[in-house]
Amino acid sequence: MQKLKLFAGSFLTALFLFPAFCQAQTISIVSGNGQLVCPSCPGAPGVYAPLVVQVNNAAGNPVANATVTWVATQQNSQPVTATSTTDASGQASYKFSGSGFFFTGYFLPATVVASALKASVTFVETSTQPISSGSGAGAPPVNVSLVPATSAPALTGLAGQTAATSLKVAVSGSFVALPNIQVRLQSPAGGPSVSCVTQAGQQPGTVLTDTTGFATCTPVFGSQIGSGSYSIYIGGNYVYFGPSVLTVNPGPPALIKTISGNNQSVNPGVLAPVPLLAQVTDLGGNPSSQVTVTWSVTAGAATLSNVVTSSLSNGDVSAQITPTAGPVQVTVALASNGAIKAVFTINVNVIATALQIVSGNNQIATEQTAFPDPLIVQVNDNNLPVLGATVNFAVTSGPATLSATSAPTNAQGQAQVTATAGAASGPVVITASINSAGTLYSQTFNLTVKPPGATITAVVNAAGFQNQFVSPCSLATIYGKGLATGLQGVAAAFIAPQTLVAGVSVQFGTAAAPILDVANVGGVESVSVQVPCEVPPGNTQMVVTVNNVASNPPFMVNVQALSPGIFQFTDSDGKMRAVLVRPDGSFASVANPAARGEIIRMFVTGLGQTMPVLTTNEFDPLVSDENDNLMPQDLPVNARVVVGVNNAGVLVVYAKYAYGMVGVYEVAFQVPQNTAPGNSAPFAIAVRQSNNLLFGNPSLIPIQ
Repeated sequence: MQKLKLFAGSFLTALFLFPAFCQAQTISIVSGNGQLVCPSCPGAPGVYAPLVVQVNNAAGNPVANATVTWVATQQNSQPVTATSTTDASGQASYKFSGSGFFFTGYFLPATVVASALKASVTFVETSTQPISSGSGAGAPPVNVSLVPATSAPALTGLAGQTAATSLKVAVSGSFVALPNIQVRLQSPAGGPSVSCVTQAGQQPGTVLTDTTGFATCTPVFGSQIGSGSYSIYIGGNYVYFGPSVLTVNPGPPALIKTISGNNQSVNPGVLAPVPLLAQVTDLGGNPSSQVTVTWSVTAGAATLSNVVTSSLSNGDVSAQITPTAGPVQVTVALASNGAIKAVFTINVNVIATALQIVSGNNQIATEQTAFPDPLIVQVNDNNLPVLGATVNFAVTSGPATLSATSAPTNAQGQAQVTATAGAASGPVVITASINSAGTLYSQTFNLTVKPPGATITAVVNAAGFQNQFVSPCSLATIYGKGLATGLQGVAAAFIAPQTLVAGVSVQFGTAAAPILDVANVGGVESVSVQVPCEVPPGNTQMVVTVNNVASNPPFMVNVQALSPGIFQFTDSDGKMRAVLVRPDGSFASVANPAARGEIIRMFVTGLGQTMPVLTTNEFDPLVSDENDNLMPQDLPVNARVVVGVNNAGVLVVYAKYAYGMVGVYEVAFQVPQNTAPGNSAPFAIAVRQSNNLLFGNPSLIPIQ
C-alpha cells in the first residue's frame, strides 16, 4: 500500500485555492425560432426559413469567424449535426430541412441547439401534415385563433410606448396545444410600425406560445407617426391575421438630447461662441412642442443668458453661457419631471502664471513597487488656485511608470499622479508641465529606485489568522511587499517544506524556518512557514531574505507559548466552518453535517510541544514495532486541550501531532448526544495556561 504524504501547505491549498471561471461570450437568437411548416398543406409554408444566431464577446462586440455547431434532435430520431461560421457582423445561419425527422399530425417538434464559444441557444421547430379523413380529404392540421377577437383589431398608441392591452393567440392541433410557436406583428416598410414586446431570450419583437398553446403579445409602437396597417403572423409565415388599421400618435415628452454647444472650450468670463441647443422629443424621437424646461448650472461657475424655456415646434430649447470657472456642467430638464434631462459640459480654458511642487519629491521606492506618496503640483493664477487646469506628467529619465500622463486640478488648484518604480534601480526624473497663453511652466521630481528587499507588514496564525498569534512548531503566514514580486499564484515546497522556496528564506532569530509556500494571489504577497520548534517564547527578530536581499529592518514577532488556531474552509452557503473529518473519512459540511455521538477529527495549529519531543519540519514521525518495522508514531501534545460545541465543553478523545503534515495537530472529540442540531453551531478550541483558558479563533460546526 503506497503511503501518501500530505504536508500542511498542500492541505491548505486543496481547501482554499479553487479556480473560478466565467463565461465571456454570448450567443443569441436573431431569427428562425418557433416556425411552423406544413409541406403538404395548400398555401402554407412548406420549408423553414434559415435559423440565425448572433455571437458577441463579453463587451458586446460581434465575434467574426467563430464556429457555430448546430445539433438538431427529435425524440426517437438520430441527431443531425452541422457547422457554420460567423460573418463580420457576428452572425451565422443554418438551413433546417427537417430531413430524417418524423413529422405527422401529432406535431412532434424538433429542437436545434446552436453552440459557440461555450455558450448555446435552443430553437424549437414544428412541422405537421394534413390529417386525412376516411374519404381521403385533408383536414386542417392546425387551429390558430385570436382570443377573443376573430380578426386583428385596430391599434392606436403613442410613439415609442407600450399599449395598455395585449393581443392573445391560441395555437392547437388535433385538440393538442402547440407550444413554442412564434407570434409577431409586422407592418409595411416606410410607414408607422408596431411590434410585440420581446419575450426574454427570444428573437426581437416576438413571443412564443406556452405549454397551453397561448401566446400574449403586448404591442409597442414605433417612432414614426401616422396611419398605416399591421398583421399578426403566427409560426413564422404559417398564417397571419390582417392587415388591420394602425395609428401611431405623438407621445408625451420623454427625452432630451443635446444638439450643439456641448464640450466646447471657452475662456473664463467670455460668452461661449456656440449656444447650448437641446431638443425635447417623445420616446419615438418625435419633437415635442410647448414643453417647459428648466436650465441650471450644476457644476463649476457660469452665467446663463437668452434662455429659451418653452420648446419650439421642432422641440428645440436653448441658452447661452458665460463660464467663469470650470469645467462647467449645465443641466436642462423637464419642469414636470427632473429625471428627464440632458447635461452639457463646457471646458474653461486655463490662465496660469505659476506651477509649483506641493509634495512627492525626493522619494525612494523598491524596484517594481509604487512610490509611497503621490506627485502633487499646484497651478496658480497670480497666487489664486486654478480649477480645471490640465497638467501633463512625463517620465523624463529613469525606470518608472505613471498612473496617468495628465491630471486636472481640483478646487485647490492641485493635480496629482502616482509613480511606480521600474525593473531596474537608479535615479528617476519626472516632469510636470502646463502651457498657458503660449508660456510653458514646468517642475521636476527627482526620485530614486532601490534594489528589491522585502517589507514585512504582518505575521498571523496560518489557521485562525490572528495577528502576532504564533508559537514554536506552529504555522504562520507572513504578509508584506517584495516577498513574491514577479510571481503569479502559489509556489509550493516540493514533497516537504524547504528552507528555500522561490528564492525566499525566513529566519526567526538564528533558526531557519521551513517554508510551505510562497504566494502572490491578487497582488497579496505572502509566505507560509513553520515557526521553528527551538524558538523560545518572547520577542524574536524575523528576517525574510528574497533573492539574497534581506528585509530591513527586521520584523519583531511576539512568539507565544501556545497559539491555537482552527483551520477553516468556505462552505457552499458562503460561511466559514471548521475543517472536520467524520468517522467515514468524509469532510463535514452544511451538506454533510456531523451526527450527534460521532467521534470527529479537527485540524489545528499552535498546540506546542509533544511527548516525545517534536522537532522542526517533522511530518512523518516513525517508530519501530516489535518486529523492527517502521510505523507512524503518535506524538500526544503536552498542553491540556479543551473543545467546545454549542458553548459547552465536550469529550476530547485525543490531541496529537498530525502524521504526514507539518505544523498541524489532530484533535478528536465527541459530538454530545444531547447537543442542539443546526448548520452553524458555535465551535471553539482552547488550551489551559495555569488557571486560564487561551482560546483560538471561533468557528462553526454543522450538526444534524
